[in-house]
Amino acid sequence: MKKSHLLALCMGAVMLTGCAGGSGSKAPADYKWSNVAIGGGGYVTGMVYSEAEENLIYARTDIGGAYRWVESEGRWVAITDHLGSDNWNLIGIESIAADPVDANRVYALCGTYMGTNGAILSSEDYGENWTQVDMPFDCGANNQGRGTGERIQVDPKKNNVIYTGTRNAGLWRSEDYGKTWEEVTSFPTKGNFTQESTSIGIMWVQFDPTSEDIYAGVACTDGNCVYRSSDDGATWEALPTNLPGMIPVHADFSSDGTLYLCYADSAGPNGSTATGAVCKYDGTSFTDITPQNDDGRYGGFSGVSVDANDPDTVVVSTMFYWSDPGDCLYRTTDGGKTWTGLFDVKNNTKSYTMDVSQADWLTWGLEEAKVGWWITDVSINPFNSDEVMYGTGATIYCTENMTDLGTGEDVTIAFAAYGLEETAVFQMVSPNYQDGQPQLYSIMGDLTGFSHLDVTVGPDDAHFMGSSSGGNPTDLDAAFENANVAAYCIQDKRSPLWLTTDGGSTWNAVNNVPEMVEGGKVCVNADGTTLLWTPANTGNSNIYKYSIKKDKWYYAEGLGYGAEVAADRVDPSTFYAAYNGMFYVSHDSGNTFESTGQMIADNCTVQAVVGHEGHVWLSSGSLVMYSEDGGQSFTSLKDISFKAIGFGAPEKDGGYPTIYAMGEAGDQGDGIYRSTDKGRTWVRINDEHHLFGNLTSYISGDSRIFGRVYFATNGRGIVMGDVAE
Repeated sequence: MKKSHLLALCMGAVMLTGCAGGSGSKAPADYKWSNVAIGGGGYVTGMVYSEAEENLIYARTDIGGAYRWVESEGRWVAITDHLGSDNWNLIGIESIAADPVDANRVYALCGTYMGTNGAILSSEDYGENWTQVDMPFDCGANNQGRGTGERIQVDPKKNNVIYTGTRNAGLWRSEDYGKTWEEVTSFPTKGNFTQESTSIGIMWVQFDPTSEDIYAGVACTDGNCVYRSSDDGATWEALPTNLPGMIPVHADFSSDGTLYLCYADSAGPNGSTATGAVCKYDGTSFTDITPQNDDGRYGGFSGVSVDANDPDTVVVSTMFYWSDPGDCLYRTTDGGKTWTGLFDVKNNTKSYTMDVSQADWLTWGLEEAKVGWWITDVSINPFNSDEVMYGTGATIYCTENMTDLGTGEDVTIAFAAYGLEETAVFQMVSPNYQDGQPQLYSIMGDLTGFSHLDVTVGPDDAHFMGSSSGGNPTDLDAAFENANVAAYCIQDKRSPLWLTTDGGSTWNAVNNVPEMVEGGKVCVNADGTTLLWTPANTGNSNIYKYSIKKDKWYYAEGLGYGAEVAADRVDPSTFYAAYNGMFYVSHDSGNTFESTGQMIADNCTVQAVVGHEGHVWLSSGSLVMYSEDGGQSFTSLKDISFKAIGFGAPEKDGGYPTIYAMGEAGDQGDGIYRSTDKGRTWVRINDEHHLFGNLTSYISGDSRIFGRVYFATNGRGIVMGDVAE
């Protein structure tokens, strides 16, 4: 054991609880937090069922933290929201472990990207509160190989002992429930397989239920990938060489002591995986039990789970099968002698039905959703053999009747990610919507974006922008007095600008754009008849006006490159702009802009106020200014430093809109703030238990619901806050 690290690790342990100290850390406004319902949207890299408590499940994501399933609510709840911007890198969860003896204990290995040291979190109350131990090695929850595992595991016979594998620092052990850690220097290798210059290292740890033996799987190229210790880690021996050129990305023990392993020639999830295998090890030798699909498709195998109620029943998943219908699950009930798959491409048969009614966009424009892709982990519920849960690149699915596979009865595979949101969000807009109109528009990475008719319900495929355009969006706006009209820009030279006039049921590329560039910025006037488009950086100084009614383009005169433009939220003929340190206004629907003579800060955002003609706010970090006369004069707010501001419904009918902000107000610290008196006073509405990881600088209120706030995160979806009842 390396003793030199022990003192530093003990000193690095910090208790993180829901109680917060300091004058600015306790929220004076009582809020409840949830998410705008999408249905996942990101990569769920692992799910772990508790062996000690029924219906207790944990999930880990690559950039969005960890979650716990709450059976009574039928939803996942985030359990790592105490991690904030100061340690945002820890919001990526490399591995998670549920104590098989004490159901209340859970552990997480944290670190999104290699190059920055990670940490291990331990909890004694189901993840409500955590103790953090900073570790002297880095993790890669969003690097190559992030679906392997589980790296961190609790010894079921001595649950005070926890092991964790690392990518480049060997094997580590704690003997005091994760409070202190030492390297297991007797472990013979750190692995030599890399993928895109990323070390994969020790991928999993397993305990033989029939003996005291510990097993660890390492990414090595020579087939010497599995090691065993029979003396509590004092010495280790390599198992017989097996499948050189492949690595065992996942493994699981049956109750009779058989070790089942899934192999691939890459660590996944998006490497060039061409082949794979499934093997079992009986204590002396390996046997190849790979399912034979013989359908011309290629890829590897990854997820493996043994039924706790039957040592011969195993479920495995393929990995990196991109061709339709995606990855497949195979099940055996005879220890791998025969397998039955969810589908058979060669014979054009399938034995499943997808139920994505809670998040219909997952059909992705098809008649039926795919089984999934990037399936790197599967888990059989130890209390219910019908329930097999698996993560994909977009969500979580769970079978309802897996034991019917092969009987002629279709297996129902249902969406199972309610409450778990892992999108990287860029912007949201809540226009002055009426019944039947979108409550919220949003854009985000990978999925493009959505229009939500109800933010508590996962959107259907018709309101999923990704079904229309795909690509990476750059800006978004909506007509505040005609909420059915909205537009967004996207990084696509052929069609950089998209428009809807029916609330997002259909999106169409805007015709004949004046420049073939990727993306840019857009603003839509109040009644949805005109938009202004600022192309992405091409060195060109033009800003263009598009008449939606006439389907014609015009030049917007008076501004140059770098101008920030916004539409008045009441008067459809008025636009505002910040340009070269001066404020500009157009009263002819964007044809011409003229300076008001008011000097303003450089690099500021411009936002008009819903329901108040001529009211416009500017924000530039430490400087916030507002005007009530269309920019003819401005008032500055002091003692605040905001990264983003937004507006929502007033506290009382006819009152001034509620202002929401992200940043610092006076001595109250960094947080989410609300003002109901036009910025004279601010109250912090989040606390140190709700920091939400890696925030994106964008915030908005709901235009009709007082107190409701939406803000963007890079990995935790669109966080939604409401005044607690």
